[in-house]
Amino acid sequence: MSAIEKVSIADVPPRTSRRSKTSPLREAILGLNPEEAAFVPYYDEESGEGFKSSTVAQVVGRMSKDSADYRYSVRSDASRNGCFILCSLKSDG
Repeated sequence: MSAIEKVSIADVPPRTSRRSKTSPLREAILGLNPEEAAFVPYYDEESGEGFKSSTVAQVVGRMSKDSADYRYSVRSDASRNGCFILCSLKSDG
């Protein structure tokens, strides 16, 4: 049986995290202030740019749920291939 060694947390090397595909989306959402919005293009197979609508909805829903202060919502844009992400303050109610 191998010996288990007790060490200080300071001795543990930091975790290296990889950047996920949705990191730019999350960062853009976190950069929003109340009463601001951001346009997010939907995924375009030809260019490989943008996000799938289901991915946007999932990320926005999770971030809204996890935020104590802000509510994020998605509004479709029929004139372009994308949507708006809106930021507002959560009410006390």
